[in-house]
Amino acid sequence: MSKEKKQTKKGILMPPAVGYSFQILLGFVFKYRIDFRFIFRFIITVVVNIINWPFRTYERLIINPKYKRQTGIESPIFILGHWRSGTTHLHNLLCKDPQMGYTTTYQSVFPDTLFNKLGYFLFEGFARLLIPGKRAGDNVTLGTELPQEEEFALGDKTPISFYYFWMFPRKIRLFYKRFIRFEGIDNAKKERWKANYKLLIAKSLKNTNTELYLSKNPPNTGRVKLLLEMFPNARFINIHRNPIEVFLSTENFFKKMLPHLQLQNISQKEINKEVIHLYEQIMTDYFQQKSLIPEGNLVEVRYEDLEKNPMSLLKRVYSELDISGFESAEHGIQDYVNSMKSYKKNNHILSKKQLDILIEAFDFTMKKLNYSVPLNIDILEDEV
Repeated sequence: MSKEKKQTKKGILMPPAVGYSFQILLGFVFKYRIDFRFIFRFIITVVVNIINWPFRTYERLIINPKYKRQTGIESPIFILGHWRSGTTHLHNLLCKDPQMGYTTTYQSVFPDTLFNKLGYFLFEGFARLLIPGKRAGDNVTLGTELPQEEEFALGDKTPISFYYFWMFPRKIRLFYKRFIRFEGIDNAKKERWKANYKLLIAKSLKNTNTELYLSKNPPNTGRVKLLLEMFPNARFINIHRNPIEVFLSTENFFKKMLPHLQLQNISQKEINKEVIHLYEQIMTDYFQQKSLIPEGNLVEVRYEDLEKNPMSLLKRVYSELDISGFESAEHGIQDYVNSMKSYKKNNHILSKKQLDILIEAFDFTMKKLNYSVPLNIDILEDEV
C-alpha cells in the first residue's frame, strides 16, 4: 500500500466513551436521551468499554497513584482559541519541539490503558486499525501517537467534559454552562476534575518523555480563571481567526464529524444555531477572563499571520513567553511547515442572508479583533 493510501485510509470513529469509567457510561443512559437509531452504536461502545474494564482498572489502582503523587509539574502552556481558529495547526507546529509534551490521540480515548503493557498493545492496535487516515471535518492527518486535545479524556472518571456534546449535541448549551462555566457543579466534583486533569498531564509527560506540557483544548478558552487556579504561572497562547471563516469551518467540521460520534439526532439548522451561540459565549468568557493572566504570560496571535509566516510568528511566541529552545527546535518545525504546503483547505459558500446573520452575531468580536468580511468566501445572492 502506498504512503498516500495509508494516509487516506478509511476508518471508523467511535464515541470516546469506549475508555470511560463504566459508571459514567451508564450515567449517559439515565441523564441524556440516546435516540433509537444510535442504540447499536451505544451497544458496541459498551462492549468495547467492558473489554477495556480490567486493563483500565489495573492502571487506575496500581499505576495511577504514582502519578497522582507528582507535585512538581512545570506550569503548562495552554493554546486557547475557538475551534477552527488554527489551534490544531499551531499545536502540531509547536509539538515538533522535542521539549513539548502532549496528550496523544490514543491517550485521549484510553487515558488509563496507557502504561499497562498488554492493555496498550491490544487497544492501541485496535485504535490504529479503526482511526481514519484523515479527519473527516478538515483533512487533518490522524494517528494514535499524534497530538490531540485532552478534553476527550477529562470526562473519563469525573462526569465533566464539554466533549460529551459530540455524543449528545442537543445538550451543548447545558454542557457549556456546567462543564466550561462550572455552573451547578459542586466543589468536591470540581476538585476531582482538577486532580484528574493534573493526573492526565503527569501521564502525558511520562508518555512523551518530556517536562513541559503543551495543551491544545478549545474549551479551555472559556476556563482561564479555572486554569489559573490550578497553575498560577501557566502561560497562554490565544489564536484567533476571522469569525465568519470560523463559523463556516466549524459548521462544516461539526456536520462531518457528528455522524461518526453522535448518539442523538440534531438538524443542520440546529447545528448552525449552536455554532453561533457557542462562538458568542466562549469569546465573551475569554475577553472577560484574559485580564487575570499575569503580565508576560499571554501572547495573542492571528491565524492569518501563522499562515503567512509561521517561523517568524513562532519565534515571537517563544520570545514573548520566555520559552527557551527555539533555535534547537527550528529545523524540525521548518520541516513540518514544508510538509504542509500541499494541504488543501475546504472552500466555503455563503448566502447573503446567512452573511447578514453572521455579521450581526459577530459584530462585537469582529470589531474587537479588527476583522471584516473575508474576500475569499463566495457570496450567493438570495433568491427573490
